[in-house]
Amino acid sequence: MKILQIVNPVIPFPAVTVGGKERIVQYLMHELANRGHEVTLMGHDDSVVQPGVKFVPIGTYLDQKKTNQKIWKHLLLNKYDVIHNHGRLIYLLPRIWDTTRKIHTFHMAELETRSFRRFLALKAKNLTLCPCSKWIKDKSAHLPGHWDFVQNGLPLDLYRFYNREVSLDAPLVIIARIGLSKGILEAVQIAKQSNKKLIIAGKIGDYPHEIEWFNDNLKDLCDGEIIRFIGPVDDQQKQILLNSALALLIPTIDSEAFNTTMIEANACGCPVISYDRFCFTEFIEPGINGFKGNTVTELAASINQLHLIDRAKCREIFEQRYTADTMATNYLKLYVNQAI
Repeated sequence: MKILQIVNPVIPFPAVTVGGKERIVQYLMHELANRGHEVTLMGHDDSVVQPGVKFVPIGTYLDQKKTNQKIWKHLLLNKYDVIHNHGRLIYLLPRIWDTTRKIHTFHMAELETRSFRRFLALKAKNLTLCPCSKWIKDKSAHLPGHWDFVQNGLPLDLYRFYNREVSLDAPLVIIARIGLSKGILEAVQIAKQSNKKLIIAGKIGDYPHEIEWFNDNLKDLCDGEIIRFIGPVDDQQKQILLNSALALLIPTIDSEAFNTTMIEANACGCPVISYDRFCFTEFIEPGINGFKGNTVTELAASINQLHLIDRAKCREIFEQRYTADTMATNYLKLYVNQAI
């Protein structure tokens, strides 16, 4: 099949330490190309794609004035079997009422905006609206349109599971963009209540208010011994960190469509501890690949149960459900199923 992938031109491909959406699309394109499909990417001007994938630049983070026009012109002049959009819904406008197979993946959870309802009123043909989690599809069931879901996946060999015992004295870890919404302060509370060390990994934002939040709220809590901040980590550093961590904490406050870090953790055999909401409700099987609760106190109490978890089972769940191969297979099923 001739397949087009469209991504907002925010971060160049391949993404390294940030860019969760871009990483998922990158893995998907790799799988599709390796299966013999003709894949084209429309994305950030500075992107570098793998051999065999075609690339069409559409702008940069600071220059998106002509992004819509570039995409529309390309869609009008080129025919694809599948248009898979990960960006703005308006990108689909030139093909909205024709029979071209169209998939729109939502990498966010809050969908019910005025602009989205206006789009739904256009009654697009052969379009499947496809969140990256079942919980988003379920809460959107009252909306018109053809809905499905495909969960994100990672390459099987991206992270290695060391399959060795982790001491109960090992630290807890949180990996997230540094800010209030990611539950960093809650992770500190969980570590203190459970009398465990905590490693905080992630990028501090470039905006003044993000730097100010770190300086005012988190910097003084990091003593370098019990609570350590180590900054952003790449895949190799993340693999080492998660294989040696007691658990990954994700006490996020804002809604999470699909938290990729949770499957990165399981790929390394590391259990996940999070609130019982958003994508974590469907992902975490208590006592199998992590624990969930409704309060900081409940999450802290679950730390004492981590010895019950078989870390090899965490890896097994990743291999069975959350690989890039599985993700590509599920998308291909949608590609060939019409939604007229």
